[in-house]
Amino acid sequence: MKTIGCRVLIAVALLVLAGSPLWAQPDKIVLEGKTRPAVTLLHNRHVEAGLSCKDCHHIYENGKNILDESKLEEGNKDVRCLNCHGSKSGLNVEQAFHKQCIGCHAKYQKEKKKTGPQYCGGCHVRK
Repeated sequence: MKTIGCRVLIAVALLVLAGSPLWAQPDKIVLEGKTRPAVTLLHNRHVEAGLSCKDCHHIYENGKNILDESKLEEGNKDVRCLNCHGSKSGLNVEQAFHKQCIGCHAKYQKEKKKTGPQYCGGCHVRK
């Protein structure tokens, strides 16, 4: 009887994880730049490091991140970065990525934690 309960619990956990937005993203996301080589963002590495979706993805309203994480599905136009960070916004998409990524990497380095690159060539790798 215990094994049936355990199997049901495992099955339910797998179903919950399968429906999670974390699994909806590809492991590698390529961000094309204007002048430098593209950046390959390793999404799975960020998830494995314990970051939550809202650590990187955001929709702010009155200073609060109101993003509905269930909307984070590849191709969902409602949560595209360019919706808010277009070329005419106060913080275009390139500036937003630089601020978000480098800021987080610098914070982790200050805390003596394993982190990602903070300089151009660390992300924009020439092939």
